[in-house]
Amino acid sequence: MLDTKINQQLIAILQTDLLKWFKKDQRKLPFRQTKDPYFIWISEIMAQQTQIDTLIPYYNRFIDKFPTVFSLALASADEVIKAWEGLGYYSRARNLHQAARIIVADYDGLMPDNFAELIKLPGIGPYTGGAIASIAFNQPVSAVDGNVLRVISRYCNSFDDIGEAKTKKRMTHWIESILPEAAGDFNEALMELGALICTPQNPKCLLCPIRSGCQSHAAGTTEQLPIKAKKQKQTTQKMEVGIVKQNGCLYFVRRPDAGLLSGMWSFPIAEAATGNGQDIKKKLGENFPELNEPVFIGTSRHVFSHIIWEMSIYGFDLDSMVSETTAHSYLVTNQQESRSDRDTAFKALSQVDELALPVAFSKLLDQLTGFNVTNSIILSTS
Repeated sequence: MLDTKINQQLIAILQTDLLKWFKKDQRKLPFRQTKDPYFIWISEIMAQQTQIDTLIPYYNRFIDKFPTVFSLALASADEVIKAWEGLGYYSRARNLHQAARIIVADYDGLMPDNFAELIKLPGIGPYTGGAIASIAFNQPVSAVDGNVLRVISRYCNSFDDIGEAKTKKRMTHWIESILPEAAGDFNEALMELGALICTPQNPKCLLCPIRSGCQSHAAGTTEQLPIKAKKQKQTTQKMEVGIVKQNGCLYFVRRPDAGLLSGMWSFPIAEAATGNGQDIKKKLGENFPELNEPVFIGTSRHVFSHIIWEMSIYGFDLDSMVSETTAHSYLVTNQQESRSDRDTAFKALSQVDELALPVAFSKLLDQLTGFNVTNSIILSTS
C-alpha cells in the first residue's frame, strides 16, 4: 500500500531537492518558454502518446500553422488532421479542433483558468487538465501520468498496481496534499524526473536528486517497481484493402466518425471472411456495381496499440468513366464546396498528400508501382 504517512523529512526532500534539480537541469523545451495556456495545452495533448523529443518538430509546425486558438477553431477538420499527420492517435487532433471551437464560442477565445472548467473540454482529462491548470495558472492540482506514477511508486516503495484506478486516485490525492507553492513546477519536475532519471528500465539512481529519500532505493526494490498488470494481448485481424484505379487516379473514402482512425481518409478496407479479394469486392460493389476480378498486389501489416491488421491488397482497374473535361467542370462548379463535406474522392498520386492519410494506408502507396498508376487526371469524385 502507498504509505501516505511518509515522514515530513522525506516529503521535504521530494519538494525542495526535486525543484532545485528541475530549475537547474530541466530540458529547454519550446513550450516551457511560456505560460500561455494555449501552447501548454497543445504540447500536453501531443505528449499523451508521443515522446517529447519526437513531438518537438510536430509541435513547432503545428504552432506555426495555428498560432492561436482562433486560427485552430477556424481551420477545417481536414486541415487540422493533416497538420497532425505522423503523430498518430488522431482522435487527439479531432478533440483539439472541437475544443478550440468551444473555447472561441463559449469562452471568448480564452482558455478556462481552472481545472473544473478545463476537464469539460473534449480531450482534456484529469491529467491534461491538471497540467494546464497548474503550469499555466499555478492552481494547486496534480498532473499524474505514467512518469509520475512510477516516481511516486518508487519513492514510497509502493507495490500497488498503478494500472488500477484506485491506485492512481490515491496517489493523486497524496500528491495534492504535499504540493508546494510552485505547483506547476513541481508537477513538471515529477514528470521530468520520470522521463530522464527514474526511467522504466535501468533508472539512473546515482544521478537522482531525491535518492536520499527514495524508499525503494533504500530497500533495493527499484527494479521491481512500479507494479503494473500486463496489458491485454493484441488481437490480429485479417483485412482486405481495395485499390480502385480510374484514369490514373486512386479511390479514397473517409472513415466513419467513430472507431479506429475515425474521420480520416483511407483506401476502402473490409475484414476478410471469404478471402481472395471477394470481401473487399463485395464492399466496393455498393458504389461500383461492375468490377473486374480483384488483382492481388501484395500484403502489409500495421500494428495499433490494441490490434494488428494483416492486410491483403487487391487492385481493381475501372474503365474510364470520367473524362478530364468532366473532372475540370466538376472542380469549377463545386470549387466552394468544403472537402470535409465529401466522403469519397479519386486522387492522382500527386494529390494524395492533400489527404490526411494515416500511415497504415500511406505506406501502401509504395506497393502500387506495378499497378500502372499515373498522374494523368486532377480530381474526380464519386
